[in-house]
Amino acid sequence: MASDSAYEPLRVLALNIRATQGGAGRMAYDLHHRLRAAGQEPRLLYGYGSGIAPDPQVAGEPDVAMLGSRATVLANHAAHLLLGHEVRTARSATVRAAIAAADVVHLHAVHHWYLAWPHLARMLRESGKPVVITAHDWWWLTGRCGFVRDCTGWQRACGECGTRRFEDLPALLDRSRVVRERRHSALRSLRDQLTIVCPSRHLARDHQRMFPDLDIVCIPNALDREFEAALAEHREEPRHGHLFCASDLATPGKIDPVLVRALAAEPGVAIGLIGRGNPFGDTPAVHHGEVRCRATLAGLYAQARGLLFPSRMDNAPLTIIEALSAGCYVLAYPSAAAQEMLALVGGRCVATAAEALAVVRAGREAALYGGISHAELASRARRVWSGGAMTQAYLRVYRDALGDSRAAA
Repeated sequence: MASDSAYEPLRVLALNIRATQGGAGRMAYDLHHRLRAAGQEPRLLYGYGSGIAPDPQVAGEPDVAMLGSRATVLANHAAHLLLGHEVRTARSATVRAAIAAADVVHLHAVHHWYLAWPHLARMLRESGKPVVITAHDWWWLTGRCGFVRDCTGWQRACGECGTRRFEDLPALLDRSRVVRERRHSALRSLRDQLTIVCPSRHLARDHQRMFPDLDIVCIPNALDREFEAALAEHREEPRHGHLFCASDLATPGKIDPVLVRALAAEPGVAIGLIGRGNPFGDTPAVHHGEVRCRATLAGLYAQARGLLFPSRMDNAPLTIIEALSAGCYVLAYPSAAAQEMLALVGGRCVATAAEALAVVRAGREAALYGGISHAELASRARRVWSGGAMTQAYLRVYRDALGDSRAAA
């Protein structure tokens, strides 16, 4: 393929629920700026920030705009509770015009009440524009949720939510079977325009199993520019303590409360907690709160011996990528995501919480990684999850979707 200089700039429209928050938001926003730096012409439309308000971190950026309004988001939330799906698309005229102006449309998370997927799919189909979807989770495979955990109903036809229907994304009635059928039908209506990108191979396999007729590729997530820059300034020093990290420390399945309390009670073991909320205020664990500054977060990882990662919900967690790239040993419970990611740098999961506790007590974290140093771990991880490599991979997907028709003569 020709170099980027052999092509006209690409107009890439990205849609996501958040601008900078959450894993999908951080990845979409970082890719947006990397594309801009690479000479492309990206635009990012997002649903809303915290409190159904604009994200203050993107204030003043002319090519980033919020779509959602309080009326639309609340109406869609109510509809999802009753019907299991959204019914309105926020600022649909703006979305339609943005699609018309784009060369490629890149969808990230299109759930959580800011648009109606069948309506968006119809607009995309009518436009004829190439569509790239980054499947950050299992939402496209199911009829309701994004994280399937131990549920296998999506492999059949959904409709088996039970009381899980009250979890994210909540619905009073289990209409997941019907919604899944319609969601898949709308997705397949775009098959001639569509490429699905998965950030992990195990997630790609799940999508290939469900959609053998669609084009599915794997592009790993990557470190964002600010985090990479902060790591470049870091010099290896003696490390101390272990971290737990989650967006909300009280979210079931993200943190193992028993392990937190056991480690916090260990003599000589320092535990830090990163994330909103703190159910462990009665322990000696230090609560750092929600850390939005990327340099601060990089510094916390770069000073710690290890990160405890009990979650089995995630499919390609940026938390693991960031910790490993800072040379912080990750002690992860077994999951398809953790096993895949740790293997890329020569590591393995702990088998049980008891093993995690024993490893920390004995200071044997390096044994999980074949004895390599913090510095060598960081070097391996930064090569695997390079932001520049991710950007080039997406540019190839965009060009392939366009059939390289915009190459300069």
